[in-house]
This record gives sequence, structure tokens and C-alpha cells, in this order.
Amino acid sequence: MTKSALFWVEQEGQSKPQWQVVPDLVYGQVLKRYRRRRVVRVEYVMQWGVFAELKARLQALSLSGRLNTAFVERVNLTLRQSISLLVRRTWGTAQTPSSLIKLHLAWWQGYYHFVRPHQSLRIAYEASIPRQEGQLVRRYRSRTPAMAGGLANHRWTVRELLSCPLPVG
Repeated sequence: MTKSALFWVEQEGQSKPQWQVVPDLVYGQVLKRYRRRRVVRVEYVMQWGVFAELKARLQALSLSGRLNTAFVERVNLTLRQSISLLVRRTWGTAQTPSSLIKLHLAWWQGYYHFVRPHQSLRIAYEASIPRQEGQLVRRYRSRTPAMAGGLANHRWTVRELLSCPLPVG
């Protein structure tokens, strides 16, 4: 569970609490400049903190230490491919109320995290597990993001996912 970058602070003499940023927040941004639909310049801007701290934190996570948009762009593409209402050049979005899009997104989010196994999260078995004749030997245990994050101990079925109520709001 990650902590929020903002928290409430009640100060003396003020009737309402104020939002305050976590002191150790480091936040960098990648700005891409386009000309005729092509990237002509990439700028790295620190919104909070310093580059040296950001680089050190990224390297501590076994990353290169450079800001990039690859992860966000990959999630955006996965979303567009998974939810037909978000596919570009379609009439579907113009004919659908926004509440339906929110419900569709909530369904996809649950499916993506609890039902769908991700190949990059699989764990290799110490010894291959033999199977019936004609089947391949099992070398990996598949996992979902929820299993990797400790939120689930098994891969959910669609029935289990649909039996959980959606958050209201």
C-alpha cells in the first residue's frame, strides 16, 4: 500500500485543515514537444524535489534512473485495446453515457488486477511439475497483479469478481 503524497494538517488559528505535501515527495515530469505529429524535443522537469534524488530512487527500484513514459503509455494502450468505448475512431463513445464508461472501466480494472494473469509476474517452480501425457510440463506459476501485491492468494474467477459490489461514488 502506498502512502498519499498529500495529507491534512490542522494548524492553530485556522478553522479548516489544509492540504500539505509529504516532505520526501519527489515528482518529475516528461514533457514532449511535437511538430507535425512527431516528437521534436523531450524535456525533463522536476515539479517537486531534485533530479539526483529522483535518479537514486529509480535506481533503487532497479530502473535506469531516467524518467520515461513507457509504463504510462503501455497502460493507456492496454486500456484502449481492452475497452471498446475507448478505441480511437469509433462511434461508440459518442453514443454512450459517461456513467456506463465508468462502470466499464471499473469492471476492466478488477478483471485486469484479479482475474487476468500477467506473464511478467509469473514465478518459476524449483522443479518442473509433470503433467498428464500429451501436456507440456509446468515450469511457471502464473500470477495476477493482486497476487503479486499480496491482495489475493489465488487467481479469481469472473464469477468471484462479479460477486463483489462496485464502490459507489
